[in-house]
Amino acid sequence: MPKILVIDNEENLRKILQVNLTASGYEVITASNGEEGLALMEREKPDLVLLDIKMPGISGWEVLNILNSRPNLKDIPVIIMTAFLKSTEEARMKTTGVTGFLAKPFDVQELLDQVGKVHSNKKSG
Repeated sequence: MPKILVIDNEENLRKILQVNLTASGYEVITASNGEEGLALMEREKPDLVLLDIKMPGISGWEVLNILNSRPNLKDIPVIIMTAFLKSTEEARMKTTGVTGFLAKPFDVQELLDQVGKVHSNKKSG
């Protein structure tokens, strides 16, 4: 069963994602901030990370930079979730190896479609 780590400071969103992803056959673990998320990545080695950009403490961008600097974590696919996307951030996503992007608020089906694509790419790759 593929394991997904959701890192977002919004508790309601974490719960909604956990319910929907679990119902779709994924194992879901959650973190409320970047520090907790990085610790869970090291320990749990998820198959995919859903990462919010705007969080207190370590931002999503900082999490991505740390992730990319660690050989044991840099190949984990990341889908960015954010309500605030500037054109500079779009360019930044391309240079940080982000797998996908979801603009908040997003449709649950859109999320499941992107997660499914990442999972099928991992199976075939």
